[in-house]
Amino acid sequence: MEAEEQILTVDRLDPDLLRSLPVKQRGSRKRTKHNYLQDPCTFDIETSNIDDLQQAVMYIWQFQLTAEITVIGRTWEEFRTFVRLINGTLPDDVKMVVYVHNLSFEFQYLKSVIPVDSVFAMDSRKVLKFDSGKLEFRCSYIHSNMSLRRFLQNMHVADQKTELDYSVVRYPWTELNDEELRYCINDVKGLREALIYEMEKDGDDLYTIPLTSTGYIRREAKDALKGYGGYIRKMLPDLDVFLMLRQAFRGGNTHANRWNAGRIIYSSPGYEINSYDISSSYPSVLLSELYPTAFHAADPEYLEMYLRHGCACLMEIAFYDLKLKDDRWPVPYIAEAKCLQVDDPVRDNGRILQATAAKMVITEVDLDIIQEEYQFSGLYVSKLYVANKRRLPIRFRSLLIEMYRQKTELKGTDEYLYGKVKNKFNSFYGMTVQNPIRPELIFQDGILVEDTSKTAADLVEEYHRIGWLPYQWGVWCTAYARRKLEDGMRIVHPDAFLYTDTDSIKYVGNYDTEFKQLNERYITYDASATDMAGKTHYIGIFEKDNDKPIDAFITLGAKKYAYQDADGIHLTVSGVAKKAGAAELGTLDNFREGFVFRKAGGQEAIYNDAPDISSVTIDGHHLDITSNIYLRDSTYTLSTTGEYRRLINFLSNIDIKRSLYDDYS
Repeated sequence: MEAEEQILTVDRLDPDLLRSLPVKQRGSRKRTKHNYLQDPCTFDIETSNIDDLQQAVMYIWQFQLTAEITVIGRTWEEFRTFVRLINGTLPDDVKMVVYVHNLSFEFQYLKSVIPVDSVFAMDSRKVLKFDSGKLEFRCSYIHSNMSLRRFLQNMHVADQKTELDYSVVRYPWTELNDEELRYCINDVKGLREALIYEMEKDGDDLYTIPLTSTGYIRREAKDALKGYGGYIRKMLPDLDVFLMLRQAFRGGNTHANRWNAGRIIYSSPGYEINSYDISSSYPSVLLSELYPTAFHAADPEYLEMYLRHGCACLMEIAFYDLKLKDDRWPVPYIAEAKCLQVDDPVRDNGRILQATAAKMVITEVDLDIIQEEYQFSGLYVSKLYVANKRRLPIRFRSLLIEMYRQKTELKGTDEYLYGKVKNKFNSFYGMTVQNPIRPELIFQDGILVEDTSKTAADLVEEYHRIGWLPYQWGVWCTAYARRKLEDGMRIVHPDAFLYTDTDSIKYVGNYDTEFKQLNERYITYDASATDMAGKTHYIGIFEKDNDKPIDAFITLGAKKYAYQDADGIHLTVSGVAKKAGAAELGTLDNFREGFVFRKAGGQEAIYNDAPDISSVTIDGHHLDITSNIYLRDSTYTLSTTGEYRRLINFLSNIDIKRSLYDDYS
């Protein structure tokens, strides 16, 4: 028989209950120096804005202590009393793990409420965990990489998330009805259930459960690379090479065709709008391509020789009198943001159409693309590092293939396992590009700041001691993916090209035969999988993305487009909610500069680290103001830079055959 649910206030909490909580002994091989309670606890707060002050206050906190017991409080003083009770009751060598979904939000309040002993953060506003006495707070949002609603649904917990009207302003003295209280309790009760369910399914405990969603694949990848430690450590770059790798690293190629931007493109018979995607683009090139081993300095004069011998080349290079070979080419490859120096540029929304000189750090893969797209009077390589290239370790690749097969086979069957495998598969590339020498953040004077006590050389030395993935693998991975995307873009006539984003290409016309022929180069038969319907999928090939015909399309630049099909409007604008934004847009005719998204513009966070006001009196009640986050509704206005606007307007008023350079530069 299940125990009855209990909702307790701090003054009703028996210390003997805390003493009775079971402890999971750490074991001799655990890195932690203390023991954890066997099960996780969970914590959450609800807040309201004080709009006149642009501050926010907590009006209830809830703490799931056991499966049946929820402790609640309405003031921070009650929470301080609760924390003191825990610290004074638990044995000295025992810690309580407390999960908070989106800990970064709660930390903004807690840091001025309870003592903070140490903080582990991913950036200045992204807290992974922190310690306060015998409590270790962890972020379940970063752990799961899911919203709380999705996490609880995927874990099939009994206490699912309910609804709450956030437009109602509530204070610590506001009486909450049963529905509001149930919302607060379910958030922490359901989260605890989800974490325990997950640990049981995965065979984890509070010592082994990964802190981040990428931690699951990291531990499997580390296991796959056992025995390669000495081989990999020889590949880890020194400081100079690493800094050049950081300059060379670049993500996906995302750009709009300037010749078609700013106007609605309609489908017509024989000239339908279509879209092709590369299936699992980054994982596919991790499997198929050759990657740099250890770099060594080389004489730049012998660059051509190293290229002929198939070496990986990391170079600082300058091009002179640079200009696109075809002024209609829709996606100029060179991004001004990746250049060390550019003289007299003509730009296409941040991309270089032509320049007197352009200096950058690139790989041999980038050089191949640049030479294909641009003409130039000369080039000068000022620094060069070269390395032999090899396939990635077989066990590393085998793990990736197995993840792909499991993801494909599990889709539509076991939701839990499918979600787990999909998350691990999607994280595979991400772990190869994590910056291994990023400065640590320390908590100082109420904020997180970079620890300047370690130099870049110190961090590289530490990387060589504990690093297990060569950073160059990630740099070349994205370069190879851009090369594959370039091959797909070359199929489409420049005038028919509309938009590209990392692994997708949108265009007008029918190029199915050409993409099928291109796929013959990319099919990897030993990296295929069959789904529950019996269909075989191949990693890394171009697949048609639009099941339904696209009727019309419009773009105003990278990460800024909309299209219409039989289901209505679809919107992609960075900073605007997709569904709400599409509904608010209404029609593609509204996708113009100056259109304001008022309902779909999201929220803006104002971080009050040290509020100017320490307290306020409302309705006769005294209310302390702690550090907080004031969330307010935001708007988003469609816009472009003045330079890009002039370019679009110019191109829309000239014959497409006329030279851009003769008329615009």
